[in-house]
Amino acid sequence: MPAPPRVLTGPRAQALFIGVVAGALAIGGFEAGRKTVAAAAIAENMATKPAQPADLVSPKKTLLERDHSLITVREIATVPFSELYDVLRSASREQLLAWARDLEQMPRGPRQRAAVTAYYRSLIQVDHHAAIEAVLHAENLNMRDVAIMALMKAAPESIWGDLAEMLDRLPHSRRGFFPQDIIWNWSRVDPAAVGKYIDKYPAEGDDSRLYALLFNWAKIEPGAAKEWLEADLSHQKKEGFRGFVVAWAESDRGAAINYSVANANRPDFEPAMKDLAYYLFRLFPDDARTFVQLLPPDRAKVAMEEIADKTISIILHAPEDYQRPPDVVARWMVSLPLDLWKEPIGAVVRGWVMADLNTATTWLNQLQPDARDAAIAGLCRWASADMAEQTVPLGLSITDQKLRDEVVGKFARRLGNTRDEAIAAVNELPIDRAQKAYLRRIIPEADSDQ
Repeated sequence: MPAPPRVLTGPRAQALFIGVVAGALAIGGFEAGRKTVAAAAIAENMATKPAQPADLVSPKKTLLERDHSLITVREIATVPFSELYDVLRSASREQLLAWARDLEQMPRGPRQRAAVTAYYRSLIQVDHHAAIEAVLHAENLNMRDVAIMALMKAAPESIWGDLAEMLDRLPHSRRGFFPQDIIWNWSRVDPAAVGKYIDKYPAEGDDSRLYALLFNWAKIEPGAAKEWLEADLSHQKKEGFRGFVVAWAESDRGAAINYSVANANRPDFEPAMKDLAYYLFRLFPDDARTFVQLLPPDRAKVAMEEIADKTISIILHAPEDYQRPPDVVARWMVSLPLDLWKEPIGAVVRGWVMADLNTATTWLNQLQPDARDAAIAGLCRWASADMAEQTVPLGLSITDQKLRDEVVGKFARRLGNTRDEAIAAVNELPIDRAQKAYLRRIIPEADSDQ
């Protein structure tokens, strides 16, 4: 029995929409002019002190004149962001690390997150080596994640490589997509440096960093990206090919198509080929048709299956125009040779019949007999039992008797857990007596016949 539409989540969804996710995490830079960096910490500190005169000496001046070893991190949090830089700059490396350790002792909650964020956003500007060392020695993993996010949002481009190395050196497993985010932003400004970094810190198995690097590099310098990709087998992984091919197609579709056709049978290239097929279909359907017909026959069928799969899947967080309606997909499919679409079209026709039976039926009836039989046979293979009222009449109109008996008989068998239950379900269908008798005769005897 066909599986229900799949929900694309996890690594695959992440790959499809990595551009959106990375954009949301883009480096924010130094936010000069921000007001108090930890309002919650200030409130807690001030709650224990009486109101002070308006002309009191600024917190920065007071702290700068004191012994830093006697200053607590909560006092640091009372300093406005515009003045905190000078306070941290005047402190020793040892004191900066001591304040970082003090942050770990704060009770977990909004106050700690606010204080950690404020401190690390400032510290990365003052002494990025101290900020990195503090993160590497952090024992509170929740606090460490907050600190890493703060560093990523405030770090200047010149130290993104240092942050990437920091993530590789963390003593405990890290959560989230921090390494991916760093590589994404860094590769947008210096992809060659990221390439050297990945060579220095290779990963076993799939490597999502390759997608980010080659996607951004192919947009900037496709020739250099291709040269790096082809230079080493360790670069030629699924994510690397995927990132490179579609990004290249955005600037030179012809070159990307030719490259993909030439490499279609290469190990680990199939995901890139499928991505390109759907990208072209979605935005350039004529080029997609050309691409599919240039592929080796078995690869062309895979590309067609990918287009059908994207049509019927539930894709979380997909852009509004990412999926095409099933009627558009079905019409495009039948413009290609029948052998390429007769299997995958069933899922697409199923979606169309569910959305608009009358229009779908009218379109099916306008097809040539062999194409119509193939499309309806595909529907019978994909339709669920609750679509019997729509599917059976169409199935019984297939002109090829052998094909009709095969696909309609197996569909009818799925109407019950046993053959007797299936026959009972057939008897309840709104079709005439002769059709019911025909169905009862062609229903397979055993489950293994399904």
